[in-house]
Amino acid sequence: MRWKKTDCEYIQSLDFVAFDTETTGIWAVTNRIVEIGAVKFRLGQRRTDRFQELINPEREIPAEVIDIHGITNGMVQSSRTIEPVLKDFVDFCGPDSVLIAHNALFDISFVGCESDRVGLPLMKNHILDSVDLFRKYRPGLDSYALESLMRKFRLGTDQNHRAADDAALVWKLFEIVSQNFPILTRQGEFKRAFTFYHMSQWQRDERPLPDRFRDIARAIEEERSLEIVYASNGQPPGARTIWPRRVHNLRTVFYVTAFCEKAKTELTFRLDRIKSFRLV
Repeated sequence: MRWKKTDCEYIQSLDFVAFDTETTGIWAVTNRIVEIGAVKFRLGQRRTDRFQELINPEREIPAEVIDIHGITNGMVQSSRTIEPVLKDFVDFCGPDSVLIAHNALFDISFVGCESDRVGLPLMKNHILDSVDLFRKYRPGLDSYALESLMRKFRLGTDQNHRAADDAALVWKLFEIVSQNFPILTRQGEFKRAFTFYHMSQWQRDERPLPDRFRDIARAIEEERSLEIVYASNGQPPGARTIWPRRVHNLRTVFYVTAFCEKAKTELTFRLDRIKSFRLV
C-alpha cells in the first residue's frame, strides 16, 4: 500500500536523522569514532540539514581500517575530540527526531559507548534500522548490505565509506522504502509498524573482575598506576606502566582501558595477555 501526503500527515511531520559513524575498529569498547555524518530531513521534502565532522580519536588509526574509510591519522590530528562533537550531534538531532542507521546496533554501540566514556547522558531518541525496514517492506532482495542496496536502486556504483555520504545513502534509501509503508496517520500506528532501538541498547556488558585482578580494580578506584608485563599480538612480553581507567568484558574476555606511559595515549589491554602486574 502506497501513501500519499493526505494519507500520512503524521509521518510527514516527523524529523528524521539518517546518521553513520566511521571508527578505528569494529568493537566499541576498545575503539573510537573518527567521523560522524548525518542528514536531517522530512519525508517528501527536498530541504535537508547536514552534519559532518572528523574526530580526533586520541589514538592511532590502524592501517587496515584506513584502507576501508580513507581517514588518515593526519586528517584527524587537529580535529576536536569526541565530547564536544557528540554534544553538537545531539543538538543537531534534537530530542524529538527519529534516528535511522544501517545495521543500527553498530552505530548505537559506538555513540552509546562514547557517550558513557565521556560522561554524557545517552540520547533517548527512537532509532530505526534501515536493514529491518528493507527486510520487512522489500523482502526477497539478494542482499541488504548498504552497497548492494545502493546499486539495486541506482544511487551510485561505489561506496566510499565516509560517514556523511553513507548517511545520505541511508536517507535516500529510507525515502525509497517508505513508499511501501502502510498508511500511518497517528503516532500509535507509527510505533506499532516498526521495531525501534535506543542508545541504551549499546550492550554494555558489566561483570565483576575475577579476584586475581582485584589490584586492577583498586588502581582504578584509587587512581594509581600499574607496572605490567604485556604480550601484544605476536610480540614478546614487554614491561610498561599504565594508569587504568575502565574495565569492560566481551563474554569471558576482560579488557582494561588505561593511559599507557610508553605510548603516551589511552590504549586497551586484554587482561589475559597481562603476564604479571604490580600496583605502584
